[in-house]
Amino acid sequence: MACLFGYCGPPADGLLARMAALLAHRCPLSWERTGETTITGDRVEIGHGIAPWNQTSQLAQHGRDLLGYGGVLFNVDEVTPHDSLPMVPAARLLAKLGPTPEPVFNALTGCFVLAAHLGGSFYLLRDPAGVKVIYWTVCNGRLLFASEIKALFAEPALPRQMRARALLEYLSFSFVPGTDTMFEGIKELQPGSLLCFRNGQAQVQRHFRFEKYAAETNCIVQDYPALVRTALEQSVTECLAVRPDKLPAVFLSGGIDSSAVLAVAAQQLPKARIPTFSAHFGAEYARENEFIQLMVNRYHTDHHWLEIRPDGFLERLREIIWRLDDPIGDPVTVPNYLLAQAASQAADVVLNGEGGDPCFGGPKNIPMLMARLYGPLPGEPSTGWLERNYLRAFQRCYQDLSALLDPALLREAGGEDALIALLEPYFREPEPQDFVNKLMSINIRLKGANLILVKVEKMSSAHGLLALPPLFSRRIIETSMLCPPSVKLAGAVEKSVLKQAVQDLVPEPIIARPKSGMMVPVRFWFQSDMRRYGQKLLSRRQIQRGGLFNPDYVERLLNYEMEGVPGLRHGLKLWMLMTFLLWHEQMVDAPIAP
Repeated sequence: MACLFGYCGPPADGLLARMAALLAHRCPLSWERTGETTITGDRVEIGHGIAPWNQTSQLAQHGRDLLGYGGVLFNVDEVTPHDSLPMVPAARLLAKLGPTPEPVFNALTGCFVLAAHLGGSFYLLRDPAGVKVIYWTVCNGRLLFASEIKALFAEPALPRQMRARALLEYLSFSFVPGTDTMFEGIKELQPGSLLCFRNGQAQVQRHFRFEKYAAETNCIVQDYPALVRTALEQSVTECLAVRPDKLPAVFLSGGIDSSAVLAVAAQQLPKARIPTFSAHFGAEYARENEFIQLMVNRYHTDHHWLEIRPDGFLERLREIIWRLDDPIGDPVTVPNYLLAQAASQAADVVLNGEGGDPCFGGPKNIPMLMARLYGPLPGEPSTGWLERNYLRAFQRCYQDLSALLDPALLREAGGEDALIALLEPYFREPEPQDFVNKLMSINIRLKGANLILVKVEKMSSAHGLLALPPLFSRRIIETSMLCPPSVKLAGAVEKSVLKQAVQDLVPEPIIARPKSGMMVPVRFWFQSDMRRYGQKLLSRRQIQRGGLFNPDYVERLLNYEMEGVPGLRHGLKLWMLMTFLLWHEQMVDAPIAP
């Protein structure tokens, strides 16, 4: 849930209510507000959607000072297993903030976004891992902020202009990485960052620089698996204490990450029959069911199987993409949405296994290590080759851009050079020095905070569900960076230290199996169940009307032609195009109204 929105600046009658109306799907139990006029005559208003998992107020006011947050702020000094709710009341937190609130903000942990007006300054804060998301912009001297971009357009003066370079980024990554969004002038506050708005100007500072922990590995710990185990147990303890009176659900995929989370949760709730949820796509497609069943049998969970087929979601696909808000072209968004819908019938809080890959050395690191070892390909420029390999590793549409996009748009957006320029600062950061840790740092900051966590948060919040990732907490990120690279990626064994940390809790077949991931069978769907849907949405007439894509190339994808399609993956590329067009239709072309 964690719906937060508001503004700071010249008074605007009705603006907060209009923002709330655009976020009605995240305010099923109504919403609360607080506001105050500053000594300069500006107005500060903060709104918060009330969540089923926590119906106490998350707003506070003392004099002219205001504070509101959405999500969970853990009071780590007082958390004990199964104790009372470990969340800091807003009023108590506001009382702790003095004339220099930055140190208090920087020390906060949890899954949250926060807004506060203190003295003559307004602050926005996003949690260290980026579990919750907040967007912001400045329009006519007024700072606007909201948990979803669409709520910002409650301000009629804010233009809806798509950023051309964002389309390149989306097609290359399947999401928009970093600070910028699909819209000109609208930003996503990055994890562990603090925005300060004063005198009509916004400044952003990243305070959670977890890379520094990688330099502290000279403090040798003999038992790194034990270190990881302790961190995971503490993270799970915090998550379980959010709603101690009601069992959480757990998303179970059959991989090491979600299995580790379930195992630790079951250890801490030994008498409980935890509700677990898994998705598959039918007997004719690859499934994880046998590995999931190992965990269900071992921990006697109340398991729910969800079979996902196009006829069960196509009528709702526009709605799902509306809830995504910023386009995400990963097909797993649909299972995320449907699993959250099912889990919301049994629980208010759900634990997931997100975080294991970026934090502990999951897939795509080995190809990057090989690329660094061998250097540029014959004939490849000596600059930007690491960035190009990183782009290729995503296996999206990076290699299709010149054939897929309108040439004028590609030039306007800056082409390949713009993508390399986006990634260069991350590869040139002095810390971490080790290349494996550098890759993990990039994946935590980009793929984790702009894709993985955002899609789960929005798809869960659409059903009033609080999704918590014990493997993507501040504590886990710090612990991962303290572990030497060789214990995370041990030769070709990915996530080695995590596997060792839970080897007594997770069945050996799950420990030993390679990474699989949820393979959504879009390749087959676009040749069968979704063929007519795809042909209609991606017809030559529709593509020509949009003027962004080459209709001949889109037709080749629809016909599954093999020649001239780099890396193939027709189904994934069609899904990304379909997602973008449905997003564009609702967020750019049509009026945005509640």
